[in-house]
Amino acid sequence: MKQTKEKILEAAFVLMLKNGINGVSTSDIANALGVARSLPYKHFKNKKELVLESFKLFFWDRFIPEKTNSQDSLRQVIEFCEQNLRDIISNSGRDFGAKIDIFSYNALYIEALKHEPKFKRYSIERAVHFRKIVLRAIRRGEIKNVGVEFIMRVNWDILGRAVDVITETSKQKNLENMISDIWKFYWLIKK
Repeated sequence: MKQTKEKILEAAFVLMLKNGINGVSTSDIANALGVARSLPYKHFKNKKELVLESFKLFFWDRFIPEKTNSQDSLRQVIEFCEQNLRDIISNSGRDFGAKIDIFSYNALYIEALKHEPKFKRYSIERAVHFRKIVLRAIRRGEIKNVGVEFIMRVNWDILGRAVDVITETSKQKNLENMISDIWKFYWLIKK
């Protein structure tokens, strides 16, 4: 069962997917949840904080845990990422009459980077964290050293691509293609 705070974050995220960052108010979020307008303010100082926390959760923290265990392999991180990607695309938004698609997800990510400086800084921190995971995998001999930046870019390109949205009609197939490609790349670089 989702906690109230996570429900608020999810409602905000789903509404921003449909309407953009500036097209959503805290009243809209409360209405989507069927609660009093004041409820979001019990968990967040203001809308800006709510938006930032929503972006952190749905764009980063649900994929690469902030406190990744030093013993975790890149494979374990990819497995965690896959499970959370499936959950976000398949389950998030149901309570609000919406289903998240990759194209809308990526468009909101770009909008967030452009308009939310704190989120941009957080994204850079999280990319640095992922870089450390990749470096650790190379040092341990889990994967070949084909270039840390190259490995990171291929993974982000696979997760961030919109080509499947344009060429395929099935959102589930788009998701499966992305996950399949992440694993194919992993097996290509695995030692």
